Amino acid sequence: MRNLIPVSILTSILLFGSTQAAEQTSVTEVDFTQTTCHDLAQQSDEERAFALIFYYGYLAGRANATTVDDARVSEQLQRVRDDCTANPQSTVIDAFAHALR
Repeated sequence: MRNLIPVSILTSILLFGSTQAAEQTSVTEVDFTQTTCHDLAQQSDEERAFALIFYYGYLAGRANATTVDDARVSEQLQRVRDDCTANPQSTVIDAFAHALR
């Protein structure tokens, strides 16, 4: 069954991410298509979780996906993490593409 990601989870992630972004004002513009897995690994657990959800949503939007199979999200994100660990110089976008084939 395909369900939307529970709103409470997204709200928590977005609110926390917004708080973090407001606290860190030194970076004003980032080309997230060039972010490497190594860059992602240098972030805090919270920043990394926010980034992974952002990438997941970005790529779902590019694929015109309007639903998410919430039973598979954790598995898919774990594959992304594994791919990033094995290939720290690849971009996060490439890790998603490889892991979600």
